[in-house]
Amino acid sequence: MNGRRSLLVAAVVIGFALSGSSSAADMTKTIRTAFIVAETGFDPQATSDLYSDSLQRAIFETLYGFDYLTRPYKRVPRTAAAMPEITDGGRTWTIRIKPGIRFADDPVFKGKKRELTAADYVYSWKRLIDPKVRSPFAWYVQGKIVGAEPV
Repeated sequence: MNGRRSLLVAAVVIGFALSGSSSAADMTKTIRTAFIVAETGFDPQATSDLYSDSLQRAIFETLYGFDYLTRPYKRVPRTAAAMPEITDGGRTWTIRIKPGIRFADDPVFKGKKRELTAADYVYSWKRLIDPKVRSPFAWYVQGKIVGAEPV
């Protein structure tokens, strides 16, 4: 019985070893995933399904994230230069953007890389509360952040 099991395990291992792609993918341009359904979009303000969220998390970098290797977990800056400066009894948050972060070359930027700015985040927040976008996440900020009301 052990001989058969060893033979089966060896066959499976060899099968996996031989099933690899003959050419390497360009890792800078392709995301490969295995989902049971397709994503519904790439707009973080307009999609709310698990599959779209998984892809967006692989594509877009956030202001802050977590360092999961520390105990307890620790919030760390990603595109922010540092943790926010909180003043005025918690009513004013100042977040500085890390310099040198660039968008990919794209025709919308006239084919040139463009540096990330605070205005990009302002635009995203405005889209979040824009009734035309119909974001499922607008309620996160409406009534909680001064000025975060639809126009």
